[in-house]
Amino acid sequence: MRVKVIKPQKALELNKKKVCGYVRVSTDSLEQEDSLDNQTVYFRDFIQSNPDWEFAGIYSDQGISGFKEERPGFQRMIADARAGKIDLIVVKSVSRFARNTETVLKFSRELKSMGVGIFFQLQNINTLSGAGELMLTILAAFAQAESEGASDNARLTYRRKFAAGIPASGLERTFGFTADDDSVIRIVESEAETVRLIFSLAHKGLWTGKIKAYLNKNGITNCTGKTWNDTGVSRILHNPAYKGDLVLQKTYLDSKRVRHKNEGQMDQWYITDNHPAIVSPEVWDEVQEILQSRSEHLLREKKKPAVPHNSHSTYPLSGKLFCPLCGEKLLHKWSKDEREYWACKTNIKVGASTCKGVWLPASVANSWGEITEPTTVVCYTDEYGMKHFTGYPKEEYEASPDCPYSIL
Repeated sequence: MRVKVIKPQKALELNKKKVCGYVRVSTDSLEQEDSLDNQTVYFRDFIQSNPDWEFAGIYSDQGISGFKEERPGFQRMIADARAGKIDLIVVKSVSRFARNTETVLKFSRELKSMGVGIFFQLQNINTLSGAGELMLTILAAFAQAESEGASDNARLTYRRKFAAGIPASGLERTFGFTADDDSVIRIVESEAETVRLIFSLAHKGLWTGKIKAYLNKNGITNCTGKTWNDTGVSRILHNPAYKGDLVLQKTYLDSKRVRHKNEGQMDQWYITDNHPAIVSPEVWDEVQEILQSRSEHLLREKKKPAVPHNSHSTYPLSGKLFCPLCGEKLLHKWSKDEREYWACKTNIKVGASTCKGVWLPASVANSWGEITEPTTVVCYTDEYGMKHFTGYPKEEYEASPDCPYSIL
C-alpha cells in the first residue's frame, strides 16, 4: 500500500476576532489632544500586531466626562457591537470606559450576553472570563470613588481660585472676547461692534425681540454664525463682563453631577475691572435700569385688576380718536391677555381688506394727557422696527396731502 501526501494549496483560514479600541480624554486641551492621538496610534498597533485579531477600528471621545453615557464615540461603538461588527473591545483601564460602576456593569453585561468582551489592559481583566465580572465590580467602584474624590478636590481648588479672584475658565468663550497664549483677555473688535450695537439699541428703548429682529434683518450673526434669538440678546445685555466685571461661580454641580444656575445656593465672587470693557459701566448700568423699568411695567400690566369692558363712559377718549387711513373712529378694545388698546372701527367691523387700520396701545394714548378735540392717530415704524404714534388735530390732518381718504 502506498500513501501519497497531498499538500494544501491554500492557507488555513481561521475566524479572526473583530477587535476595536476605545480611547477617551476628559478635556479639549492640546495636551489631551496629543494624548488622544498617542492612544489611538498605540491601540491600532497593538491590535494589528496580533495575528488572531482583525482590526475593527478605534472609537474615541474627547472633552466628555466618563460619567456620561451619551458620548458619541462610545455610543457608536456599542451600536456596532450590537450589530455584530465587534467581538472584543480593548480599553486602557476601567475608568477610561466609564467613571461610574452602574455604567460599567450595565454595558459590560449587555455586551457579554452578545458574546462581546471588553479587555481592560491596565487591570488585565477580560469580561468574558469567569472572574472578570467580580474583579470588574470591585475596580469600577474604586474608579468611581477615585473620580468623585478628584472632583471634590477640583471643586475645592476652584473655590479657592474664585475667592482669590482667579477665574477657573476665562472669557475666551464669551462673545466679544478671546484669550492669548498667556491667558490675557483681549477684545475681538468685530464681535465687540455687535455687542455695542445691542447695547445702543437697548439704550434707545428697544426690547430684546426688536433687537433680535434688527440684527437678523441686517445679516448680523451670533458667535456660531447663525441668527440671533431673544435669549442670546438677553444674555449679552445682562452680562457684566461687557463693562469689564466678572462674576465667578454662576453655576454649580449637585451631588448627581447635574449643573444648575447658582441662585444663592453657593458663594459667588464679583470682580470689578477684571478685563477690558466693551461698553462703559455708565451705559451698562443705564441699560439695566431701562430693562428693569420695562420688566416692572410689564409686571404691573399683568397684575392690573380686571376692568368692566362694556360702558363707553368708562373711557374718556371715546369718540375723540380717529383712523388715519379711513377716517373712522377708534374703538376701545381689550386683547385676550387683558391688554387695553384702541383700534379702527372699519377694521374691526368690516375687515382688514377694507382698512388696515391703526392699533394704538391705551398706555400711549393716556400718556398724551387730556384730548379736547378730534384727533387723528398716525403710526410710523422706524429703522429699528419700533412703532411710534403721533396725534394730529383731525381737521388739520384731513386738509394735508398725507390724508389718503376723500372728504365729502
